This record gives sequence, C-alpha cells and structure tokens, in this order.
Amino acid sequence: MEGLGTLTVIVDYREKSSRVPEALELLGVKVFYRNLTVGDYILSEVHAVERKTVRDFVSSLYSGRLFDQALRLTEAYIEPILIVEGNLQEALETVENPRAIWGAIASLSLKHRKFHIFFTGDEGQTAELIYALARQASTRPRHLGPVVKQRKKLGSLGEAQLAVVCSLPGVGPKLAERLLKTFKTVRRVYTASARELTLVEGLSLQKAEVIARLLDSPYKGKVKAARQGILEELVEG
Repeated sequence: MEGLGTLTVIVDYREKSSRVPEALELLGVKVFYRNLTVGDYILSEVHAVERKTVRDFVSSLYSGRLFDQALRLTEAYIEPILIVEGNLQEALETVENPRAIWGAIASLSLKHRKFHIFFTGDEGQTAELIYALARQASTRPRHLGPVVKQRKKLGSLGEAQLAVVCSLPGVGPKLAERLLKTFKTVRRVYTASARELTLVEGLSLQKAEVIARLLDSPYKGKVKAARQGILEELVEG
C-alpha cells in the first residue's frame, strides 16, 4: 500500500507529448511510463483515466469511436474516468446542433455504470484534477496503487464475431448478439438492408438506416457534415 505522502500514476507513453505528466511530477507524483492498451493514466486497481482534448472528444463522438473506448474502459476498470480538456463552449459553437453532443454525453454516462466525465480548461487543470483523483483513490481501503490491465483479448470465434458487429454505430454487445442470432453470420449482418435490420429488437428504422448508409456509402475521407449527421441520428433517434 502506498504511503499517504506518495502518489504513483502510470502514464501511457503517448502522453509524453503533453505537459500533464510533467505537471504531475511537479505536484510530487511519481510517474511511470508504460505502453497502455486501455486508458492514458492509471490511478489504482479500479480507476483509469482517458484524456481527450475537446477537438478529439467531439471527433470521436461523431465517429462513434468514443463509445468503443468507453466500453473497453468499463470492461477493464470498475470506475473509469474521462477527462475532456479545452474550451467546450467553443466546440459547441462549431456544430449545428449542440444538443447532439449533450445527448451523447448523457448516453455515455447513463449507459455505463460508474463512468465519470470531467471537463478541464487546459493541461494544468487536467494535472490538478488527476492529482486530486489519485489522492482520493489512495485513501480507499485496500488501495493497491495503479494496476495496469490489458485490453481484453478475443478468446473465441464468437467473441471476435461480436467485436466486429459492435464496431457498427450504435451497436453494443447485447444488440450485436441479437443481430448475430437473427442473421446467423457477420457477413449476413453486414449485407442486411435497413428494413431487415429493423426486425431485430432495439433497432429503429432510423438507426438501421444510419448503419446501412455507413456500409453502403463510398469512402470520401473525413467529411465533417456526414459525421455530424450520423451522430445526431444516433443520439436523437
């Protein structure tokens, strides 16, 4: 167990380019770098922090990548934490429908038990928040210090099939299982029409059309408007 005066945080190597680890060291935190497959900062055996700039946060919401990351975090750590860093108001002013972002945030918080979301203004505030979180975690009974947990490996063909179907927008593990039970194979799920997809419990026509459009549309690069439309339909549908 760590002494009360010493805090240790394990940090992903990719975070070296930010000023957060350096700021943590100035606060007296012992920082150790590792190649992490889940999270950016590991605070304890149950707390992992994913840090995102506001720009990356909005982008990952549009693409659906954030929900996949949230799922991986919750699979590995009981109380995962997301820190969104930067000027959120500025980001809200750049999108046509800010309610879509609030809806996605609400969805993320309510669908994953004990998933905490914090907002900070800059790297310095992020470091202060991580320090406070690590301090609080260290006072819990049986605190073991930061424990690195690897991304869950796919142990069977069935798990691999579920993972592939879960990559579709708005599809979680339970819905992926229902899709596979209905269509029998991954290929059949991907070739199903929007109307066929609505035969599955939990898939509205609107969400089915989002999936069908994603699968049928030619790739044209990162088109902001298209991603925004997909996000808004997922959140509001």
